[in-house]
Amino acid sequence: MADRPRIVLFCEDRGHELFVRALVDRLAAELHMRPVLQAPSTRGGHARALEEFKVWQRSFLRQATYGIPDLLVLVIDANCSPWNDVRRELEAAIDEAVMPHHVVGCPDPHVERWYIADPVAFQQVVGVQPGRDREKCDPRFYKQLIDEALGGAGIPLLTGPADLAPDLVAAMDFYRAGRTQPSLRHFVDELRGRLRRLADSRFPPP
Repeated sequence: MADRPRIVLFCEDRGHELFVRALVDRLAAELHMRPVLQAPSTRGGHARALEEFKVWQRSFLRQATYGIPDLLVLVIDANCSPWNDVRRELEAAIDEAVMPHHVVGCPDPHVERWYIADPVAFQQVVGVQPGRDREKCDPRFYKQLIDEALGGAGIPLLTGPADLAPDLVAAMDFYRAGRTQPSLRHFVDELRGRLRRLADSRFPPP
């Protein structure tokens, strides 16, 4: 256990968390890493998640370096705001003196677009492709695309589309998905780089 890095996933809600957890697991496995993943509970949308993150981060100021994760992964939707502006807002919320190693993910505009970013993988998992992404700034639109595809395939989900995350991420072609969703490509590239540096720092070459 001592050799397993600890990664904290601070995500907007369950749909973000399960997708990001599956993504970290897959990229870490490529590097022969088995990190310990922890996810503080966050619910209630962009503003509440960001405020809860700041409160959670401040708790480490009283603990010096004790308990600071090897890597922080912060993922919150851009919603209807410009992606670059929201990404800068998330970066600015991170105190690098407390969390020096971090990755920011910012689905544009909503994480449901990441779920359908690779239609081929979606069809492989669900059995049908999702409807056309019309680049709407409405989370209900993307949830409806997924729900309609699941209904057409006859797949019941107990707790919603987030249940698909592990299988979708496992089947996903990151190049194809990244071409469809640049915000996902940026996150995958940055996360892979951070994990590689973490692996190298813990297990340097002889």
